[in-house]
Amino acid sequence: MDPNYYEKTVPSSPMLAEENGEPKMVVITPRNGVGKVLIREDTILANLHGCAGCGRATFACGGVKNQWSVLCWGKQPEKKYYCLLLLISTTFVLSMIGTIFFCFTNTINDAILSSMVIRNNSLAYKIWRRPDVQPLMKVHLFNYTNWEKVRDGLEKKLHVEEVGPYVYSQQLERVNIEFNGDKLSFQERNHFQFLADKSNGAHFDQVNVPNLPLLGVISKALSMNLNTLGQFTLSSAIPWANHPNAFVKLPVHRFLWGYDDTIIDSAKPLLSIGGQLKFDKFGLLVTKNGTVSERFTINTGEYNKDKMNIIEQFDGRDSLSFWGSEECNSIEASDGSIFPPSQLDKNTTLHVFYPNLCRRLPFKYEKTVEIADGIELYRYRMPLDVFDDPAHNPENQCYCEIDTATCPPRGIINVTDCTMGAPALVSFPHFYLADPSLREAITGLKPDPLKHDSFLDLHPTLGIALSGKSSIQINIQVKKSDLFSTVKFLDQGLILPVAWIEMGVEELPEGLRSLVYHGTYSTAAAQLGLTVICVIAFIGSGICLLCTFARRKQKPCATLKVKIPTETELKNQTS
Repeated sequence: MDPNYYEKTVPSSPMLAEENGEPKMVVITPRNGVGKVLIREDTILANLHGCAGCGRATFACGGVKNQWSVLCWGKQPEKKYYCLLLLISTTFVLSMIGTIFFCFTNTINDAILSSMVIRNNSLAYKIWRRPDVQPLMKVHLFNYTNWEKVRDGLEKKLHVEEVGPYVYSQQLERVNIEFNGDKLSFQERNHFQFLADKSNGAHFDQVNVPNLPLLGVISKALSMNLNTLGQFTLSSAIPWANHPNAFVKLPVHRFLWGYDDTIIDSAKPLLSIGGQLKFDKFGLLVTKNGTVSERFTINTGEYNKDKMNIIEQFDGRDSLSFWGSEECNSIEASDGSIFPPSQLDKNTTLHVFYPNLCRRLPFKYEKTVEIADGIELYRYRMPLDVFDDPAHNPENQCYCEIDTATCPPRGIINVTDCTMGAPALVSFPHFYLADPSLREAITGLKPDPLKHDSFLDLHPTLGIALSGKSSIQINIQVKKSDLFSTVKFLDQGLILPVAWIEMGVEELPEGLRSLVYHGTYSTAAAQLGLTVICVIAFIGSGICLLCTFARRKQKPCATLKVKIPTETELKNQTS
């Protein structure tokens, strides 16, 4: 702007009323007392933008020699200033709250977890009630090829050959559902479908397997302290059964899913005591197909997300009664599908409840793995000493028999109480890591570290198990007396491997893959984006707020240079 602009500026018409016919004047006396400047109080400077009201403001003077500068001070209009201040202050407060929320909390993740609570008729409930994931069950059977030669004294040791796997897809559905506050009770209904293209063998393959009903009934009779007459009566009836021998030859599908057995028919009154009988036909997995009898009660996480999908009751009881301590009888665990995200600490041991084993099993963090799309998962693995005897794992002391304190050999756990009194035991496949004597009693067993693998891969934020595998071997123990000649050639206490079963998830459905992808990346991107926006808005609005307060101070909007009149000129002006 031209520095001489203000010198050429002339006053406009007065804004205030004249006094006694003359414009009201302001006389400014310099600080040194020499000279005076006369300026109309209502003067405004023409054509100076932003100087409205300047003529009604305060003047200040400073001079050099005979030249003085008159400063006209002004300020912004009140309405505009306060509207701007309100807008900036609101932005500042909201951005500050957003910055705190998104920087120091997992707001979006918490919102996603809230949507995963199993509320009635919610999306999470529909997914939970009938999961899209279909695990594969692979059944490996032990075929006893020489049991007749051992019976006839031609060979000393039984020999087994592993056959299979026979692969089945599992479709799970939760039925008979009842809500009670944040508790949810239900039963499971399973449908297993044979997959011939994935199996190594046909459904009608013939296998020689231990006669489980026979061994179970004999053991039950002995455990009930049946007298000699009763044992003799039972042993006399066995030869008339349709499967009287210690081993039986059956098609795979009948052995697994049910076949008629007259021994079971005869023992039904005995097995029905206490509601133990849970099937009409006997089969290794017959109780797992269809609607299972056990009823679960879980916490939905409605009021406490740290308990989401944690089992609180099993068949109406909040603990088991099979073992020797409260810890071993505890059922506080997940079913293995979903875990509370708060438990996914690398130093925390997770527990999965296995109804077939009458107990829960621990899983400990091993490492972080990566799956498709670069998603990282936490891998939790079952400890190798989980089936050890108390000498190698003192925590397993409570799994020994309560009355006799008798413990099974290393690598074996006794699950008789879960099998209607049949002397069933569980181990790793091929007695891996078990007492060597178990493998020495039977030829053909080939332990492989890869076959025992049991792990879970969990999403660290959502707590969903996206992949995993469990490998468990089912065995039966020979218990006999001299009256039962059909099992006389078998050693007392001999543990016979029956089958080992691998459960795992090999492929996720597209819907779940999309959910996991967005739960991993989209939420992280949204959290980061909102955090950046809030931080920028917080800093920007803070700067604007400071500037607004600073601009509120009056600033000179014009400078008028005048010449100091002499005393003679002043006298002439006043005369």
